[in-house]
Amino acid sequence: FTSDSETRVTPLAAQMASMQLPSEYGWTLVALGGAVMTTMYGGIKVALARKKFDVKYPTLYAESSHKHAKAFNCVQRAHQQTLEWMAPVMVMTAANGLVFPIAAARCCAVWTVGKILYINGYSSGDPEKRQVGGLISHLGDLPLIIMTFVAGHKLLTA
Repeated sequence: FTSDSETRVTPLAAQMASMQLPSEYGWTLVALGGAVMTTMYGGIKVALARKKFDVKYPTLYAESSHKHAKAFNCVQRAHQQTLEWMAPVMVMTAANGLVFPIAAARCCAVWTVGKILYINGYSSGDPEKRQVGGLISHLGDLPLIIMTFVAGHKLLTA
């Protein structure tokens, strides 16, 4: 049921409603799903570390006086840092996938692999072992940042 008093569709809204996703956009969604699995992996590692090192909820980080503070805090920090980057990476991947679906998916996949290595390295209890994974994850997120500006320019000048 419609009436003349209902909201009218503006030309921009009509364009947005008829926008088609690139045929390869599915790869972007697959990459985003993989990134979500990475945070779940980190969360499971934290839950197991809580049990192993006897750190009860709602304590986020173990106090320095706790006998396993460094070991637990390394696992927790690996997960926390991954969560800090999750929203920007997901938004940039989804947005850039509208213009560059394969490149966005690849960058997100690189970020995901890097974060898995980061989580494993940091969770070892030696913070220095996070560096390889951190470097690899930045090989995914930094291109996404640049790609965001390139995609924006491409859309603005189309």
